[in-house]
Amino acid sequence: MDLIAAGAGAESARGLNSAEVASPCIAVCQMDAAGVFCTGCWRTLDEIAAWSRLDAPAKRAVWQAIAERALA
Repeated sequence: MDLIAAGAGAESARGLNSAEVASPCIAVCQMDAAGVFCTGCWRTLDEIAAWSRLDAPAKRAVWQAIAERALA
């Protein structure tokens, strides 16, 4: 969870005007027991599949969702 928080913080610090948003992938690709989230990056399968097509604001929204999931 600390890696997720650090990544979310880094993306926030990068600023809303930055066109580049780092991927949350940490190469630990395994779904949780319920099959909802990747246990490495806390994204859903839909978020993972769509990542390369998302614009910067949408990627930041995924990062925000990840941060909220990590806190739950």
